[in-house]
Amino acid sequence: MDDSRFSHDKSPYERPNFPYRCGRGALWRTPCFKGPKIDGSCGGTQDCEPFLSKGRWSCRREKRFGGACKEGPGPNGECSWQRPPCAPRKTLRSIRGQISFLAVAVIIALLATSQALNLDGGRFVSISDAGPLSSSHEKFTETEGCASCHSVYGKGPVGWVKAVFTQEDISVSCVSCHSFGGPDSMPHNNNFLKGQDFRKTECIMCHREHSGGRMSTKKSSAEQCNTCHKNKFESFSNGHPEYPEKYPYFNRNSIKFDHGSHLNKHFENPKFTEKAPASCIGCHQVTLSDREVRPLAFESICVDCHGSQIQKKDLVLLRLPEFMQNFIDGEALTQSCNFPDQEKSEEEFLSVSTEMPALVSTFLLNVPEDDPEIYERPLQELISAMAEESALPVEDLINSKTEIPQADKLLMGMNPEVLKRAACSWGLNLEYEPPAEAKFGGWYADMLEVRYKPTGHRDPVAKSWVEFALAASTHQEDEDNAARAIAMRDQVISEKEGVGGCVKCHAVSETKTPEGKKKLEIEWHYKDVNNRPHSKYSHSNHIEIMGKKRSCSNCHILDGKAEYMLSFKSFDSTKWSSNFKSIKRKACVQCHAESQIKHDCQTCHVYHLNPGFKKKMFSEKKQNEKFKNDV
Repeated sequence: MDDSRFSHDKSPYERPNFPYRCGRGALWRTPCFKGPKIDGSCGGTQDCEPFLSKGRWSCRREKRFGGACKEGPGPNGECSWQRPPCAPRKTLRSIRGQISFLAVAVIIALLATSQALNLDGGRFVSISDAGPLSSSHEKFTETEGCASCHSVYGKGPVGWVKAVFTQEDISVSCVSCHSFGGPDSMPHNNNFLKGQDFRKTECIMCHREHSGGRMSTKKSSAEQCNTCHKNKFESFSNGHPEYPEKYPYFNRNSIKFDHGSHLNKHFENPKFTEKAPASCIGCHQVTLSDREVRPLAFESICVDCHGSQIQKKDLVLLRLPEFMQNFIDGEALTQSCNFPDQEKSEEEFLSVSTEMPALVSTFLLNVPEDDPEIYERPLQELISAMAEESALPVEDLINSKTEIPQADKLLMGMNPEVLKRAACSWGLNLEYEPPAEAKFGGWYADMLEVRYKPTGHRDPVAKSWVEFALAASTHQEDEDNAARAIAMRDQVISEKEGVGGCVKCHAVSETKTPEGKKKLEIEWHYKDVNNRPHSKYSHSNHIEIMGKKRSCSNCHILDGKAEYMLSFKSFDSTKWSSNFKSIKRKACVQCHAESQIKHDCQTCHVYHLNPGFKKKMFSEKKQNEKFKNDV
């Protein structure tokens, strides 16, 4: 570094803290050599200050300005180079300093004045008042005032000055009242995976206060969303990403209803035209519907066509099969059934039945259905036990197959006397003749079988047998019994033969237990709408604008190529085809676009995860109401 560059007689080094600058330099950018004096007067009226030495005046002009002049000083010691004085001006730094000082003085004066004059009920407005609160925050802050949110309130000027140099996170006050379904300071209150770094969020990034009662604290702009999101776009109609595939039909329906076959086939059939609905609202409840538009109950929309089909599909609990030999103790049977003593017949035994045993009984007894030599002894022992104890042996068999006793549910309503009489007849190798026909449903015995006829929709016994069969098919360790359980299950849930035909409409899906084991469940009810906490949609608003009759088909368009019913053949609910084509963004853009219906982010998206209020808010509300009443 060359220090000589800053020598007093060589360097034009500027001194920025000097309060004045040359007037000529300000006007013509040609400042004089010497510049202003410290008192602000012009120092450039002459080039130098002549020096008297030994009675002789000599020129002392600095080398950087040309050195000593040829003319030299006059006889009276005046510089030969004289010029009119300029008007030095203050430097920008000096002007800023004066303005800053003046501003601070004015602020202090206003603070002092406002604090001195702002009395309760007075007409003066305090300078510390940031403005009126929104209507949502105004009421609950009536008691504590500003201190409800601002911790430095009421601590005087010292506290304010300290607050200027101390960063306060106002979000701490916000979350003392508001609650969310995830971390307060994470984007969208979500728990992200490890390794994903996100900037901490603060409430004031999106929310503003002190703008008056009409101002919504929840209102945000698309620009605010774009500041954080990596994929930025101009608006919903211009740049918004396309909806995902299959939107919004991500999950398989719990109820099998083929819109295609009903609308294009069954409802066009002259036999059903009178029963067919005129439009979608004939089956769907649209009044006050929000995200979900649920169908009406079975008894309202399905029973006219399908109600009678339920009672036609019985469950066969027991069937007298073909026996090759008779192992039943005649004397014990006579005693149990109170029959008169029977003479032993010398004739060859010929079974009254040529049928195969019921699949339910072969599972309960763990015997094959097609081998009389194996199944005849266990079945005849069961018949003998039923003749003596009625339903008790069957109950024991059922409970032996379940962790929790379920025989009471599965055999609910069974008349023990009917079962005993049927067993007595079968024990004598006779068909059982019932005293009356079972017209109204329930347990009954007829000829060679013990059956259950469903009483109608939601029959509890039929539902219990379906659940029992599904559970049994996945809980058998023995290979042979597992095969028999699956055979029983397939019959019980068969659309054509299954009890009540439940699975014709109700889907069966594979799920997992808390321990991770597979299990099958039948879906008795409509599924709840997909849990998408960060999005919202209201059907009622759209139906109100577009009308009830045709509004559905504007968005929900049938897919004639979809193999809807085929996807229910599998228990895997993730592999399925919807009745409808996926909804595309262009369907929404028809209305939600510039100069039409609003299309900002908050129209469909919700930032916070499950927003709510903490318990103290409700107690404070009651306390405030009590305070008002006391006053």
